[in-house]
Amino acid sequence: MRLVSLVTAAVAIVMAATVTLPTPAEAATSNAYEAMPNFVGLGQYSVHAEMYSAQLYYKTTGPGANSPNWTRVVGEIPAAGTMIHPFSTVILEVTTVRVVTVVHRALKKTVVVAVHHAVKKTTKKTVVVAARRTGKKPVVKLESVTRQSVKVPTKPGKKKATSRPALADFRVGVATWYSYVPGRCATWYLPMGTRVNVEDLDNGRVISCVVTDREAAHGDRVVDLSETQFAELAPLGVGVVPVRVTW
Repeated sequence: MRLVSLVTAAVAIVMAATVTLPTPAEAATSNAYEAMPNFVGLGQYSVHAEMYSAQLYYKTTGPGANSPNWTRVVGEIPAAGTMIHPFSTVILEVTTVRVVTVVHRALKKTVVVAVHHAVKKTTKKTVVVAARRTGKKPVVKLESVTRQSVKVPTKPGKKKATSRPALADFRVGVATWYSYVPGRCATWYLPMGTRVNVEDLDNGRVISCVVTDREAAHGDRVVDLSETQFAELAPLGVGVVPVRVTW
C-alpha cells in the first residue's frame, strides 16, 4: 500500500508540472516570415533605420561596398516583397554615383537639345523669309545652325548724297606769315593734319608743312606759314609771295 501511494503521488506531481509550465513565446513565432522591404534608392541613413525596423542584417556589393563611400542602393537580393525570416542577412548592391549628378547631366542634355531645336527652327524661318524677299529657293544647312546665324538680306536703300566740295590737288594764291610753330601752317579749306607742299612761284623754292590751324581770311590767301618757313621762301619784309599749294 505504501508503494502504491508513492507512485500515485509521483504521477500527480508530474501532471501538475505539465499543466503549470508556460509555453515559450518563441515557439509560436519561430516559423514567422515577413516581406522583404524595398531598399532601392535609399541612402545609408535610411537603410540603417529600415534594417533596424525589419530586424534584418545586410552585406553590400558594388562600388563603395563595405565602406562608408556608397551613396544609395541600386539593387537587392532577395527582391522586394519576397517573404524572408527575421534576422536574415540580405545583399544590397550599392553605388557611389549621386542622384543629383545624374539629374544634372540629363537636364543639361535636355536643355542643349531644346536650344538646338529652337535655334534650328528660328533659322529655318529666317531663311524662308529671306528667300521670299530675294526670290531664291530656301536652303537650310542644319549642321551649321548652332555655329552661325543667318543674316536676312534687306532691300537696298538709296544712300543720301553728301554734298562735299570737290578739292583740287593744288591751289594757287598768295602766302603770308605769322608767329606760329615751325613746320605747321594754317588754311581755310584743307582738313586738319593734311601735309602740303608750298612752292614760291617767283624763285621755285619749296617748303613742306602740316595744316594744324585755321586762317580767318579766304580768297587769294591760300596758306599762312610760320616765320621760319616763310623766311625759307622769301624775306619776311616782303609780307606776301605768290605760291602754289599742293597736297
